[in-house]
Formats: sequence, C-alpha cells, structure tokens
Amino acid sequence: MPHPAEIARTLTAGRLPGVAQVPFHASPYRVRHATDHEGRPMLLCREGGRLDSALRPRDGEGDDTAVVLAVGESRGARVWVSGWATALEGIEARAAALEFAAVNPVSDLLDVDRGFRLYRMDVAEVRLECPAGHLTEIDVEDYAAAEPAASVA
Repeated sequence: MPHPAEIARTLTAGRLPGVAQVPFHASPYRVRHATDHEGRPMLLCREGGRLDSALRPRDGEGDDTAVVLAVGESRGARVWVSGWATALEGIEARAAALEFAAVNPVSDLLDVDRGFRLYRMDVAEVRLECPAGHLTEIDVEDYAAAEPAASVA
C-alpha cells in the first residue's frame, strides 16, 4: 500500500485535471498544472486571463499570492495543496516549462513569457482525502520527499 504522501504526489504530478482557488475570488479556476522535482506545483495560465489576474499579488502584499490546488481522480481520492504562488519569469520560467513538459507536455508551454505564464507554489499544507472520505494531513517534508507513481491508474 503506498504511503499517503506518495498518493498525494502522484495526484498532483500533472496527469489529472486540477482547480485553483484564490482568496477573494469566488469561483475556482480550472488549471493545467504539473509538479517540479521537489513536488512544488506549477500552474500554467494565459497572461492577462482570469487566473493570472487572480494570482497577481495585491498592491503592497509582497510578490506571492495564497492559493489552493485541488486535484481528484475517478476513484474518489482527492488532494488539496495549499501554499503561495509566485510568477516565474525569464530563464527561471523556461527551466520550469521544461520540467512541466516532462510530465504534462502541452503546447502552450512554448509560449511561456510570450502569452502564457507559469506560477510556482511554495507548499504550506497538504491534505489527502481517500475514497471513503477520511481526510489525512500530510507532512510537507514527507510530501516533498515522496516519489510520484508513474501513472494514476
């Protein structure tokens, strides 16, 4: 039986649809996502789009924004990763796009910094819900150290 941290890393890897919830914004946003080698979610969005606008820090509130990424799968397991999203730019954005493409190779990654933007989340909290409804809090360090499975099937 896989450890809950491994299940959470597998769900967030980027092979399943996800939604992002940003404080002060009523609706969740569908988001294409993947995780980097440390398990930090990367969120891909259109520059100037609704999600990009929501993730932009409010004036005077630093350079990151609180966000929750929720990802579930057909058998009912669901993970919520909470943290702080920061926009990536330049060489850092291009390096992140390569890491993103290794798991979720979408063509819009070719336009990062030219119409699309990547945000990387610093993970603060991870919660996993099993199909029966039991909720487990996962230690952030355990989550970061876990290896995602090759597939979610």
